[in-house]
Amino acid sequence: MAGFVEGDGCFSVSIKKYKQMKFGWVVDPMFSVYQHKSNKIMLELFQKELHCGYIVKKKGKSDVLVYVVDNRRTLEEKILPFFRKHVLLGKKWNDFLIFEKIVLMMKDKKHLQRQGLKEIVKLAFKMNQQGKGRKYSEKEILEDLSESPETIR
Repeated sequence: MAGFVEGDGCFSVSIKKYKQMKFGWVVDPMFSVYQHKSNKIMLELFQKELHCGYIVKKKGKSDVLVYVVDNRRTLEEKILPFFRKHVLLGKKWNDFLIFEKIVLMMKDKKHLQRQGLKEIVKLAFKMNQQGKGRKYSEKEILEDLSESPETIR
């Protein structure tokens, strides 16, 4: 399964604008594995072996399915230990290590502190092609986080 993730899996951390949050941003870690719908059995194997997650159609791609684990506690209790035991051999190992650090920082509630959130943003932009395809740039997010609470609202 770890080798399969090396080719078709992803550890990702989205940073989304969310006015209801203290600093106006939310951190959303997620583990996912993509497969053509004809190979759904592979995703079901992940779900069965890891005892968590769900399978959905990929947005905009009706023939692609995605196995998703996006609950922080489940990531911490199921996904992190699995990949600590079954080490990835390629570039995804580095993404996993950053992902793990972010999930553990969230466990320690660092994302609820301005400086911790800034550190998480910097780490997230070191993953998966250094932020390629993100809606907001690292610079935009960090500049927004540097403003005083009065100027944000």
